[in-house]
Amino acid sequence: MRIFVDTGAWIAIADRNDQYAKIASQFYTDIIQQHRNLITSDLILVETFNLLSRTIGSKATVKFGNVLKTNAFLIIEPITHLDWERGWKIFDKYDDKDFSFTDCTSFALMERLKVKSAFAFDVHFRQYGFSVFP
Repeated sequence: MRIFVDTGAWIAIADRNDQYAKIASQFYTDIIQQHRNLITSDLILVETFNLLSRTIGSKATVKFGNVLKTNAFLIIEPITHLDWERGWKIFDKYDDKDFSFTDCTSFALMERLKVKSAFAFDVHFRQYGFSVFP
């Protein structure tokens, strides 16, 4: 089973002061030990690194990014033009939800790759119809 990792999960793993830090770190460890494939997007990592640089600093953010680069179970998928366009359609269609555009491109990427589960702490993935962990 492949699991998409959202920004909030990465932040909780990297920032020990995050409210979800303990549960995120445990779940991440369990996933890695089970040799499950993790997927995230380049856009998610941009968002993650930008937010982390403000909370834990750029030096710690770079260290975290370098750890991610060596994770054999992590696939970093680029957002394609088709994901961007599909994400925009989702963003437009669900204007009654609080989806960010990044959320919508993540949904599009997950649909394209047929990934049905997300490691996330916000309600957006569940609202859109994906299974959410933890």
